[in-house]
Amino acid sequence: MLLAYWNSFSGPFVFDDVASVVENQQIREWWHVGGLLTSERELPVAGRPVVNASFALNYALGGLNVWGYHAWNVSVHLVCALLVFALVRLTLEQPTLRDRFGPRASDLAFAVALLWALHPLNTEAVDYVTQRTETMMALFYLATLVASIRGVAEPSQRRWPIAAVALCAAGMACKESMVTAPVMVALYDRAFVFGSLKEAFARRWRLYAGLAATWVVLLLLLQSGARINSAGFSAGVGVWTYLLNQTVMIVRYLYLAIWPWSLVSNYGWPAPLTLADVLPQAVAICALLAATLVATFRWPPLGFAGCWLFLTLAPTSSVVPIATEVGAERRMYLPLVSLIALVVVGGAAIWNLATADRGTSRPSAHV
Repeated sequence: MLLAYWNSFSGPFVFDDVASVVENQQIREWWHVGGLLTSERELPVAGRPVVNASFALNYALGGLNVWGYHAWNVSVHLVCALLVFALVRLTLEQPTLRDRFGPRASDLAFAVALLWALHPLNTEAVDYVTQRTETMMALFYLATLVASIRGVAEPSQRRWPIAAVALCAAGMACKESMVTAPVMVALYDRAFVFGSLKEAFARRWRLYAGLAATWVVLLLLLQSGARINSAGFSAGVGVWTYLLNQTVMIVRYLYLAIWPWSLVSNYGWPAPLTLADVLPQAVAICALLAATLVATFRWPPLGFAGCWLFLTLAPTSSVVPIATEVGAERRMYLPLVSLIALVVVGGAAIWNLATADRGTSRPSAHV
């Protein structure tokens, strides 16, 4: 992975990097903690103090030497890849999947993590310095899930639930997309650990309450209206217009996940679309949503993959308008995990069925 991203280390500061790093006076005075916590409104790091602190650390170590900022981004991406490996391996070792995938859990998890780490669709999130907001949020998102799963395996150890809540709170201070993490933990337990949400809440309500409490952190950070002029319901773009634009963008994201060609760094502002303009894309997205809903009840592991895709995309690609960017490929950083896992694990399942069929159809030898 280091070789794949090595040529990015000399990439200059671009676009939002100017405001986040080059002109950001707060990171030059890292000892003023209050300044790091309360960035100026509309800055890319406003309401994201953990990311702002990471820039301050970079500046303290190397000033505006761009190499250190890229090294941080690649390092975070590497840790995320390790967490993807841990998440997939732990999932395939759950009782519901152990008989089918357990013996090859590490191999399949390695394949998922490697393909995800090297997928070209992730290059914007890694190469674009300011977009460590996405990768650092993802790091805490994945770590929250892993800590939660470990808490099931070691119920007597309180450290794992405490760690999950702390990691979730840190993620809220990186980017608003972390908002879905508490819901995802509950859905994971329903899909892989317990027979129903009722049983999951009966057994783990304390953890869920702690994770839900981290929403307070996000609310406090949003209270100042960090990007009120560029994102949110007062940003100047209608909810319906933005939603119609997202049907086009989500279909494009799915296409790029399969064929990552002609990547775009700036998709511009939302266009004034009507439902007739995006009807094919809207029908496709609705069909995928319906399939996810059905699978959630009939085939929970498969349904969880669909929920992961849509819920991790929801904060940026649904009804909350982001006026300055109708789309951004970095938004697929977390959703891409489920798509690659579906391909790898689904391919392994199909291979198992094919080889089993060949074994049963082979004529037996008679003496």
